Amino acid sequence: MKIGDLYNFTDHRIRVMMFDEKEVFYQTINQDDSFVYAKNRTLSYYRTTKEYFENNSTFIKHLELTEKESKIHRPDLPLRLNCFSGLFWSNKNFENVSDLNEFLKKSDINIEKLDGLNSPEVVIFPTSQQQSQKKSTLLKNIEGSFLGKELMFQCFDIQREYVKPEKLYFSRFRLIPNGREEKRLSGIGMYRLGIKGNIPSYYLGGEMSMMELESENSLIVEK
Repeated sequence: MKIGDLYNFTDHRIRVMMFDEKEVFYQTINQDDSFVYAKNRTLSYYRTTKEYFENNSTFIKHLELTEKESKIHRPDLPLRLNCFSGLFWSNKNFENVSDLNEFLKKSDINIEKLDGLNSPEVVIFPTSQQQSQKKSTLLKNIEGSFLGKELMFQCFDIQREYVKPEKLYFSRFRLIPNGREEKRLSGIGMYRLGIKGNIPSYYLGGEMSMMELESENSLIVEK
């Protein structure tokens, strides 16, 4: 599989935008191979697990993204970064990076080894603890990229408004025949979402992506 590949998938013609070892992100295309949502400056990519995609897709052909498409969608950026278990986002106002460092050290996380982002701009979506995306924030860096510790310092500040200290996890509820089921996801992480105003966007979540959470039954806590 390569970025730009065309496939038949779930009765649609699609094009692979980016992927990693766990997930495939894609967009639908027309019969002339153009993107259905080519004019949209803001969108969230369709996504599925890599295993499911490989078992349920048929390759059509390879077609590289144009220079303009690559510049907008940035398939070179990671789909996930700084994903850790054993902690959760905080409602505290960290005044500086040193404060964040003290918080992360309690979970044996070396702030100097956090992954940065090779982009001058990025849009960050905080997430409520029932997994709804909230108002986004545009981050800019005049140096052209973000160091990991600087990026996560700003992410903690963006997310803190939506953290309840008595509930250090995200919840996902689903109706089942005898009631409802809850999954609880702790940890922290950044996950690629799409683009907003033609700028790469990420959402803040737990130790795994919301896609992975769908099939992770070990996180079910009640029915």
